[in-house]
Amino acid sequence: MSERLFATTTPGLEEALVEECRGLVLQPKVLPGGVELEGPAGLHRTLNLQLRSAGRVLLRVGEFHAAHGRALAEGLEKVPLGHFAPAGVPAVVSCSIKESRLARKDLLEQAVRRAFRLQTLTAGEEEEVPRIYVRLAQDHCTVSVDTSGALLHRRGYRQEVSRAPLRESLAAGLLLLAGYDGKAPFWDPFCGSGTFVIEAALLARGWPPGMHRHFAFERFPGFTDAERSAWERERGRARLGVHLAHPPLHGTDIHAGALGAARRNARRAEVMDALHLERKDVAVLAPPAGMRHGVLVTNPPYGIRVGEQQQLRPLYAAFGQTLRKAFHGWTVGVLAPEGPLLGAVGLSWERTYAVQNGGIRCTFAVGRP
Repeated sequence: MSERLFATTTPGLEEALVEECRGLVLQPKVLPGGVELEGPAGLHRTLNLQLRSAGRVLLRVGEFHAAHGRALAEGLEKVPLGHFAPAGVPAVVSCSIKESRLARKDLLEQAVRRAFRLQTLTAGEEEEVPRIYVRLAQDHCTVSVDTSGALLHRRGYRQEVSRAPLRESLAAGLLLLAGYDGKAPFWDPFCGSGTFVIEAALLARGWPPGMHRHFAFERFPGFTDAERSAWERERGRARLGVHLAHPPLHGTDIHAGALGAARRNARRAEVMDALHLERKDVAVLAPPAGMRHGVLVTNPPYGIRVGEQQQLRPLYAAFGQTLRKAFHGWTVGVLAPEGPLLGAVGLSWERTYAVQNGGIRCTFAVGRP
């Protein structure tokens, strides 16, 4: 039996997610905010384990035509949701409606809870309960269940953050957009709590991002002993693919406290031995002699207000001077808020991507000094 799935991602990272899926020998269909996939039974387990830039993996469990209210109710009744969320349990129900006359979101949610006999939530239950997604587009209804549970950026290692924290999945996606494949030297000159350099190390060592966590599908009532055994075998095979070889991986920052957080996060991720973490000013950075090529990806400090951005312009200008002087020939990716700061770096960017980081509209620019 095949599976139909939708893997979500941060808008702007779709290209990175597509390349990840193709690397798993899959043929994704790109949609805003993610990709649709089809593959063999159990594919949802592989995607949760392996995808670095995804947010959730949704399993399609029912699709039907619903031209009127009775058809909607009858269609919902026929969806085999009991394999994933048995009647009587509390659940998160997320509904979306596009160009449909049938219902408002609140009425659609009521119909879903009534059809599947799902309870509403009490405080503190959101992480462990099933999540059901229902999309009504014109006369077509799609029902999906979340197979991930906690968002996939929660790898388990990032328990401390510094200024301008970066989600792990966003960091991984930006590395992929910059063309980082884990083989070249890597540098983050504003490393903060270490998310970019840790994700680079996990990629370089072939460490699956979902190895150290659990997923919602492990709690499905229909998760049989045979499926559990298959899942353990898959995790075991993935662990065999992890290797200790890696290129030089550098993270530097002027703030000692941020570097302390980076070291502790790296130890939890089991990659501290792969990293060179040092306190250095961006104005005096230079790679070791002989390291003529590599990938530099970074998330410099933000200035949200106009006046704050003006105060940061000298820092961005000094960063640009360092890039032109010491990192000629490297591929450079910079995540910065929309506004004048990227221009202060003084590079001609080859390509740019619009993304959001923590609700802040940003541009990720890639180029060469």
